[in-house]
Amino acid sequence: MKLQQLKYLKAIRDNNLNVSAAAQSLFTTQPGVSKQVGLLEKELGVRIFERRGKNLSGVTPIGKRILEQVEYMLTLEQKIKALASAHLDPSTGTLHIYTTHTIARYLLPNSVSYFTRKYPNITFHLRPTLPVQKKGVISKGHSDFSIVAHDVGADNDLIILPAYRWTLGLIVPEKHPLANVRKPTLRQLAEYPILSYEQGSTGRGTQDEAFYKIGIKPNYFMTVMDADVIKRYVQLGFGIGIISTLAARDTENSGLAYTNLNHVFDPSNAWICFSKDILLQNYMYDFLMSFSPHLTKELMESVLLQNSNGKVDKLFEDLELPIY
Repeated sequence: MKLQQLKYLKAIRDNNLNVSAAAQSLFTTQPGVSKQVGLLEKELGVRIFERRGKNLSGVTPIGKRILEQVEYMLTLEQKIKALASAHLDPSTGTLHIYTTHTIARYLLPNSVSYFTRKYPNITFHLRPTLPVQKKGVISKGHSDFSIVAHDVGADNDLIILPAYRWTLGLIVPEKHPLANVRKPTLRQLAEYPILSYEQGSTGRGTQDEAFYKIGIKPNYFMTVMDADVIKRYVQLGFGIGIISTLAARDTENSGLAYTNLNHVFDPSNAWICFSKDILLQNYMYDFLMSFSPHLTKELMESVLLQNSNGKVDKLFEDLELPIY
């Protein structure tokens, strides 16, 4: 058994059982990948993948269990490499941040600027993630952190920490009847077509709950996860926009007016997520604290000592999170 064979198995799974796509992602050939998978199955004496003709059609029950161990072994390989790299040169490394467009645009610039100045030899990667992605797609690599503004749900493979709380704001054209209303009510908001986030997202859930409590069914004219798209269609007169305050209050030279909606909608939590198998380097601690000052190295070390999410939650019970 070779590590490269295990990487082939993971790549096939990650590419929806498409061997050609798996080979392309690893910069190798499809016949080579197929051959090595066949050799591994022969060595183990079991079928990992189900086949229909020349194509893979599924994963066998034993294959699913094997792939779970493959994930663990490849993560261990990454940790060993990271240990060696940190020992040889603590000033080098890699940091991957997966986040939303709004967070990347309005909250991350200060942390990125600080981090890249202090750690010029650390390779920094900023990657997109969609707020309504399923739980299991939060990246769990050895240098991956996700900053998301939606509920992640329970995941035994993840450490999920509160990063901040965020609120919703109203955007309307400057000449709209609500532009000069300081504290619009839910009934006033419901009088107009609403452009906001997609159903199932945290921001939309907060709205739905508030409207439901007073027996109102609002008219969502358009739902989309990109706040800038919502702002553009509000500019065009299609309705009123309810989006993250971070994006809503950025109205300079836009022809839009912003109103805070804290009086009608409760704040929501945003989270920092990373794998429990990660080997936290000093520069990672530094990045976490630059973005969320309450995540000190001392607190993070306490988090890593806990053996359940419930115990982790207790560490944050008395902390006041920043609100944006």
